[in-house]
Amino acid sequence: MFDHKWKCLIVKGDTALRLHSINEAEALYSRSILESDRLLKSFRSPLCKDQWTVENCLKMISMMIFSHHNMAELWVRYGVRVSQTYYLEMAHQKLIDTVRDTRFSEALRLASLSELNRTYVPLLSHYKTNNLVDNIQVLVEQYSQVRETFDSALRVNDKRTKLIH
Repeated sequence: MFDHKWKCLIVKGDTALRLHSINEAEALYSRSILESDRLLKSFRSPLCKDQWTVENCLKMISMMIFSHHNMAELWVRYGVRVSQTYYLEMAHQKLIDTVRDTRFSEALRLASLSELNRTYVPLLSHYKTNNLVDNIQVLVEQYSQVRETFDSALRVNDKRTKLIH
C-alpha cells in the first residue's frame, strides 16, 4: 500500500508523544507531513493513474489532514497556540489548493472539496475559542468562494458529479 511509510511515522510519533518526548514526536510528525506532501504530488502524475480511485483519494486527503492535525495537537498540549493555528491553517489551505489545482484528477479534487469541512470546522472553532475574530471572516469568505467556484465549474462542464460525503 502506498501509505505504509506514512503510517509508520504516525505510529512512532504517537508513541513518542505518549512517552513525553516532544522533540522526537515533532520530528516524526514533521516527517509524516513531508511524506503526505510527497504522496500528494504523486497524484498529479499520469503514471500513477491507478492511485486515482475514490478510496485512495479519500485516504490521501485523510493522511494530509491527520498529519497536520497531529502536529497541531502536539502544540496544544504544550500551550503554543501560534503553532497550533499554523498547522490547522496549513491543512485547510492544502485542501483548498488541491481543489483549485487542475493538475490533480477530478476524483482527488472532489474528495478534497468533500473533506473541506474536516479542516474548516476545527479551524473555525479554534478561531472562535482563541478570539481570533479577523481570521473568522476571512475563513468564511474563503470557504464560500471555493465552494462557489468549484460548484459552478462542475455546472459549466455539465457534470452531475456527486460529492463523496
